[in-house]
Amino acid sequence: MNTELLTPCAAPDQRAFENHLRSARFRAGSERGSWRLISSNWPIVLVAVASVDRPCSPGEFALRCNLAGYPAVAPTASPWDIERNELLRVELRPKGEQVGMVFRADWNGGTALYAPFDRTALADHAGWAAEHPWYLWDVTRDFTWFLERIFDLLNSDDYVGT
Repeated sequence: MNTELLTPCAAPDQRAFENHLRSARFRAGSERGSWRLISSNWPIVLVAVASVDRPCSPGEFALRCNLAGYPAVAPTASPWDIERNELLRVELRPKGEQVGMVFRADWNGGTALYAPFDRTALADHAGWAAEHPWYLWDVTRDFTWFLERIFDLLNSDDYVGT
């Protein structure tokens, strides 16, 4: 893990996040290659999540995550083009029935994941809390739990590539 990203005199939300980065679960996922922390400029964190091999598709997808208020407030994430430092273009986003819905660009300007574990999407869909209780964020969750949801999607049979 890149220890220079850790800040000794951080605000409570940033300290909570950095403590979660030190957790065995986060480190194990990093060591397996499931995800990697790219950078942190609090409260914005760039992370890459690995995807199963598909023709003409990348092996990972970057997410620009806003973690303000963490862990009391769920993360929200945008599919991100690291090289261009901008939202990932539609044609480069992950595709699939479920995967394509989560990474859609036609909702909210494509600036958040369309899933009940993303705070922006959940705030816009009051019924999701009752419909998807197992995907809801609460203070017992951590960033690893959030990344696991995305990793599972990108490594499912539903993901068909870009």
